[in-house]
Amino acid sequence: MTDNPKFSVFGETIEIVVTSKSANYQMCAGIQISPPGGGPPPHRHLGEEEIFTVISGEFDLFDGERWHPLKPGDVRLSPRGQVHAFRNSGKTDGKMMFITNGGGLDEYFAEISSLRVPEDEERLNEINRHYQIEIMPLK
Repeated sequence: MTDNPKFSVFGETIEIVVTSKSANYQMCAGIQISPPGGGPPPHRHLGEEEIFTVISGEFDLFDGERWHPLKPGDVRLSPRGQVHAFRNSGKTDGKMMFITNGGGLDEYFAEISSLRVPEDEERLNEINRHYQIEIMPLK
């Protein structure tokens, strides 16, 4: 991978700032730019923990039970296996930094960046299984 690869994933812009390969697959870090209402669906990682830091904008973080408001500078941990999600609750684009304890998330984004849902849903499910990511229904 090149330095600071960027991906467009389902309307989100993701810039990787520490690649898994450069960190010997011990971690990965990136910045996700989410439009108002944007963010990933509830999901869980079976292979890594994830730490979130709000850089700019207003976000809510789902911990598997309820949504918690976050402001710039707030940091939250999602332990391995915990259902989580975040969404931009503001009126402008927001930036969220993520750091994983365990590498591979950048390679996951590279694989899914060309997919379209629902057309490529079967392939997305295969990739999710490979990276041990489970998409969950919203409660």
